[in-house]
Amino acid sequence: MPKCDWCRAENANLRCSKCQACWFCDKKCAKRAWRTHKLYCTDDPVRKRHIAVEMAFERIVARKPRTEVPDDAVCYICLDGGDGLLRGCACRGPSAGFAHVDCLVEMAKRDPWILVEGRNMLNRWTMCGTCRQPFAGEVEAEMARRRWRLHRDDLTPFEKRHVCLSASVTLKWNDEPDASDLLYQAGKPCYARDDAVLLMAEIERAEADTNADAALERLTALGARCRHPPLLRGLHAHRMARRLGLLGRFQDALHFAAESIAISAAETGPESNVTLEGMVIYGLLLDDLGRVDEGIAMLTNVLATQTRVLGADSPRTRSTRASLDRIISRLR
Repeated sequence: MPKCDWCRAENANLRCSKCQACWFCDKKCAKRAWRTHKLYCTDDPVRKRHIAVEMAFERIVARKPRTEVPDDAVCYICLDGGDGLLRGCACRGPSAGFAHVDCLVEMAKRDPWILVEGRNMLNRWTMCGTCRQPFAGEVEAEMARRRWRLHRDDLTPFEKRHVCLSASVTLKWNDEPDASDLLYQAGKPCYARDDAVLLMAEIERAEADTNADAALERLTALGARCRHPPLLRGLHAHRMARRLGLLGRFQDALHFAAESIAISAAETGPESNVTLEGMVIYGLLLDDLGRVDEGIAMLTNVLATQTRVLGADSPRTRSTRASLDRIISRLR
């Protein structure tokens, strides 16, 4: 049974007759909650979707760990310090990578796409323009929420489909499946069945499924539709390798990992984040198959590249180092 929207008690049995979204213990709790509940009580399906998504983002931001900000840190965009500084990328240095969300939003609004190395597009809403790594933590959640707020009421066809599906994936990965499904259903009709952006969102949503067998079944079904462009096929192969590895099917996973590395190296470069992540998976799979020396050699190579490209303190570098140390310590 649902919880009371006012006192949070279990087994609330009085449902709001208008919005059908909130439950209360009795009329007393409903009356006490009305001051705030009336702000979002509606039977309009579009407004109900907006409210559900906004509340989901509020919960996500509240769950994110708080950023520790040094006293001398300043925003790398406006060069001011003070309250509101956040850090959510892989930029190196004790005070590097700090920024105000308002400053990041203004940059993304002015120039949302950056051409990198002549062919690859970087989205300022989801990635740092300096270190070229995806945002994480508070910054990831806040940028997704601000982007949704900016486009939710005045959507061009492109923005509607792209923003809805992008926010849907973010919500899915952050354990908000109901709000994620609402946005996915809102954006899906804007696409042809085999549109690359739609398929990319479906791959990410399948990967975020907490049921490993169900996730693999969904990813396998998508395989026949993920032929072009190459980056879409590479993403699918990468996610298949991860899921098959989790289920103990290491030889099958190795095949998909090799395909993912070959595609990403050709399309994004041998030192891109997606290529290096595929190589980490490949090295771990080699270890699972008993080819320990080959796995250690692969992970050592990746670690050296990540240290040079991302820095020794990058979360991805630390993760690779921990995996390599775990394998080596097991052999002692």
